Amino acid sequence: MLLKKLNLSELPSVYLLEKDKLPNCAAIYFVSDSQGQVLYVGRTVNLLERWREHHRFNQLKRLNRKKRISISWMTCSNDINILSNLENELIKLYKPPLNWSKVVSPVRRITPAELALQQSLQQLGKLNTMIFGFDPIPDKEPPTIYLVYPVYGKRGISGSIRSVLKNINKKVSTLKWKEYRTERKSFGKFGYWETEYNGIRIDLAPAQGLVHFMDDSIRRAVAGVDLMAFSCEQLEILLANPAEIKDERSGLDALEDDPIPIEFVAQSQSNNQNNQDITKVNIWEELEPVPEGEVRIMTRQFLDVDGIEIEVCINKNGKYFVRHNVYWWINHGKKNPDEYQDNIMRNLQSAVERLSTIKWSGYKFRLETIMFSEDDVEVEGILLPLAMFEDLLKDISRFSGISNQLREEIQSGKYRPQPNDYPHIKLCAWLHRNSLGSLLQIDNNDSPS
Repeated sequence: MLLKKLNLSELPSVYLLEKDKLPNCAAIYFVSDSQGQVLYVGRTVNLLERWREHHRFNQLKRLNRKKRISISWMTCSNDINILSNLENELIKLYKPPLNWSKVVSPVRRITPAELALQQSLQQLGKLNTMIFGFDPIPDKEPPTIYLVYPVYGKRGISGSIRSVLKNINKKVSTLKWKEYRTERKSFGKFGYWETEYNGIRIDLAPAQGLVHFMDDSIRRAVAGVDLMAFSCEQLEILLANPAEIKDERSGLDALEDDPIPIEFVAQSQSNNQNNQDITKVNIWEELEPVPEGEVRIMTRQFLDVDGIEIEVCINKNGKYFVRHNVYWWINHGKKNPDEYQDNIMRNLQSAVERLSTIKWSGYKFRLETIMFSEDDVEVEGILLPLAMFEDLLKDISRFSGISNQLREEIQSGKYRPQPNDYPHIKLCAWLHRNSLGSLLQIDNNDSPS
């Protein structure tokens, strides 16, 4: 059955909270927001009874707080087979995001497909993913953009790629990445991924020796996101060697124009503002625990201190925190410590107890889920108040292997960073003379809504 999208504004409809006004009839129903996005499609032999105890109602009520939700319907035969077939066709046509999410998952935000795609490509670009080429008229697949990411023998960044794309798939969005093939563990367990947007397929695969092409690569855009790309000359060299290219890629050309010409959606505040105001940080900033199943919404800024990157998180009240991952990375060189193997909670409590101040005694460390509202990235972390983070990093008593001369230089402010000095030494010395608040960009819009 071939269907075209309906003009839903011409169908009868009721406001979500007035669902008791729905009629007793067999119908296909559409749940839409005030911007016309179809969130859910369903079928029923009795519309009114179906919505008395609908399994999505609580989710939709939460969404209704931001955008008015309505239910429209199309009266149909009460033949269950006809209803089921029509529902399946309409779900394929509209790709409503809630039909693809679990009921038990609390819906925080609907992410448009184009935004999820751009966020995917941004993250992949940070992992040195390159545009290999574009095949506009393939034999079996839709028009396909081929992306490749670097691997070296059995080593590579497949785990990071997998983590990025699985995080994207957690979003309530019609755009989903599928891992359609995984190499055996003995070959590196590299993943092959694909997704589709507006009839264009995007294929992502591992590539050996990719690093040799990066220096001479060009820049091209996919969905408005700038990425490294193979030039015509580079691709011609590879195409001249049939052994290098699979049969299904034989129609490849170097990418010139963006095949998905959508406007890039800026998700983060510019860090190039010239605001030099110093942010004052309150001493005690413990956060209330979030309800079970919910996440903490925050924004973030990235600061640079002598080449050391520090992520600062901002909550809705404009308070500043640092995730434990940053603290661990600076002190132990490990970005993702294991909660149990590394005894994170005990180590943090011991570090606080060593301080010469009592102001942080009794602070409750909690591992929780944090979502950054700029790009919908979800992470797990323990939040340290910014002032606590500074106190912990300034604590020179934890340095057992440094010379007395270096200790005196740090405390007197005479220390000058050396290229081979450890990050925790550099940052300790810097914090004895400065505050991270002096680097923060003050913006009333920084706090998440």
